[in-house]
Amino acid sequence: MIKTALITGSSQGIGRAIAIKLAMEGYTVFITYFRNKEKGERTIAEIKKKGGRCFLIKTNVCSEKSVKRTIEFIRKKTGHLNILVNNAGIEVPKTIEEVSLGEWNRVVDTKINGNFLCTKYAFPIMKNQENANLLIIVSSLGERPDYNYPAYSIGCAGTIAFMKMMAQQLGKFGIRTNAVAPGTTRTAIWDSMDGKNEAMWKKFAKNNPMSRISTPEDIANAVSMLINDKSLYLNGNIIYANGGSHLI
Repeated sequence: MIKTALITGSSQGIGRAIAIKLAMEGYTVFITYFRNKEKGERTIAEIKKKGGRCFLIKTNVCSEKSVKRTIEFIRKKTGHLNILVNNAGIEVPKTIEEVSLGEWNRVVDTKINGNFLCTKYAFPIMKNQENANLLIIVSSLGERPDYNYPAYSIGCAGTIAFMKMMAQQLGKFGIRTNAVAPGTTRTAIWDSMDGKNEAMWKKFAKNNPMSRISTPEDIANAVSMLINDKSLYLNGNIIYANGGSHLI
């Protein structure tokens, strides 16, 4: 049976790297985008150029109707799902005084309700599949909040609690649940946050125990490790793919 994987928010950045990695490991990957179809199409083209099998789906993880439509698309294409990577997320770098209710809701809704909806509707076609895995991309901010990112910190804290709950509930259906916490990773999400400031990136690297910042491929490698057949008893863990920056 063909192995299948759904990676939310995978048209760019970390999600894109995960999609490419899993496609190269033999998975049929379902790539989602919300606003930028062009980037999704570029990811699809790269995977197909390398011989991978993939599909592109527009998905709003905060919309029950959209998520149900995505899962139904997968069911019709393959009939099952082995891997769900809940990666979609947005950040708003504003303190509690600055952030609006609308911005707060968008960030928290994407992380918490997005995880809930995708997991809820993927579950029926994931249960009892060979080495099924739910992977959630979180952040160390969920455990060590940053007042500059209150909405994202709270969203990640709720997501970590959700991961732990799913690890307890889904195991009996053959689904392992784990989380990967990236370090500071240079992706398009930084474009609105002084992302072209090279001095800032050098400072981030200098402050990391391994003297560099995370790459999207670092995160993809951690996901690959967790879903590997050699990790069949790993359930309910947070893997920090950040060079140790959560320790300082």
